[in-house]
Amino acid sequence: MKSLIYFILGILISSCSDVYVLETQNLYDQASNLYRTQEYDKAKSKLDLLLSKEDKGNPDLVAKAYYLRGFIAYLDNESKNAYSDYLDALEIAKEIGDGKTESRLFNEIGQIFYERELYTQALQNFKAALSLADQATYQDKAYYHFGVGKTLLCLGEFDSAMEHLLDAVDINKKLRNDNSLAVDLLELGKLQSRAGNLDLAYKHYNEVVDLAPLTNNPNKYLWMAYTNLGNLAQKSDELDKAENFLTQALKYKGSENQLWITYNNLGKIYNSKGEYEKAWNCFKRSLAYNSEKGEMNELAITNTALKKTFEKLNQPDSLLHYTMLINDMALPMMQEKSWLKDEEEKIALLTKYQDYEREKAEKEQYAKTSWLMAFIMTFIFVSGVLSMRLWKIYNYKSAQKGHALIKNSNEMVYLLDMFKKEKEEMKKVMDQKIGA
Repeated sequence: MKSLIYFILGILISSCSDVYVLETQNLYDQASNLYRTQEYDKAKSKLDLLLSKEDKGNPDLVAKAYYLRGFIAYLDNESKNAYSDYLDALEIAKEIGDGKTESRLFNEIGQIFYERELYTQALQNFKAALSLADQATYQDKAYYHFGVGKTLLCLGEFDSAMEHLLDAVDINKKLRNDNSLAVDLLELGKLQSRAGNLDLAYKHYNEVVDLAPLTNNPNKYLWMAYTNLGNLAQKSDELDKAENFLTQALKYKGSENQLWITYNNLGKIYNSKGEYEKAWNCFKRSLAYNSEKGEMNELAITNTALKKTFEKLNQPDSLLHYTMLINDMALPMMQEKSWLKDEEEKIALLTKYQDYEREKAEKEQYAKTSWLMAFIMTFIFVSGVLSMRLWKIYNYKSAQKGHALIKNSNEMVYLLDMFKKEKEEMKKVMDQKIGA
């Protein structure tokens, strides 16, 4: 009797466990679907409910739930909550040996540190993600190289940054991931610009212009490419060219909170050209987009340029509003090596990129040559096989033809013998008749 009771209890406990697992799986599936339709609040509610349960189901599902909730928090600019959930997910991923999820979490955490300009911590996490890249996808590996590369650039380590960015470019070219490739090329352009290699920077930004129509958001990448091209031209004091690029960028405007960059740079160009009214209008527009969400760096630049404009217009009182709006002390925290100034380092970096281009061209030429040699060898092999086959067919036909000739010859001999015999018999008959 007791054994029967224990058996029934076991079934009940097992079935309850199954119900928990099924319920948590359903909650996660619902949250995932809501996330895909961008209903983030509803998705978060489902994940909150899942993670509040005492029996949350299997650890893999819990890690995914923390990961997804963290990413939703990140999208909502709740970096602290995102970081907390990522750490919880990371701990579970390590326990169950899920290297793929672990690498992705390191990458997400690295991104949070990067956006906070905590580049040393960001680099540690991006490198941790890259160290687990073999357990992730090939596309993930490109993301991790990009993360390491862009962080090294911020730290002023141009040489290593270029290596990782070029690795990301190579992977995304092979995968034909045009969106990620456009981002990689933009970052490479930034690197070359800061290194003083303006021709290479122009090259990369123009590559983005050509690539943009193949991406899922052409306007975004065209805006970024033309804005950067305008900045390059401005850096070279080619003001008319810079104005044309930036005006072109405005045709592809995407998110309005990005427009302050373009208007700010246009304002500086008009300032340099002495067209102060145009500069004033551009700076006003820049501040309209920038006053709430703008970065302190660009705001400080705008404020400085506005001061110069009003000083030249002899209207110092007009500065009061903008001085209140933007604190002059909020100057950007610039890295010591944010721009490469050492000429030897510039030459070394340029040489390294040229070596990369040469090696790339050699590999492409080798691939073409290998393909041609393979084609030739295949052609020779197929030709040989066909030749042997044709030779056999020829011999066979010749033998058949020869046999046919011999057979006809025998028939002729036989007929001649018959004719000879008939001729002799006819001669005998004729002789007998003559003798008679």
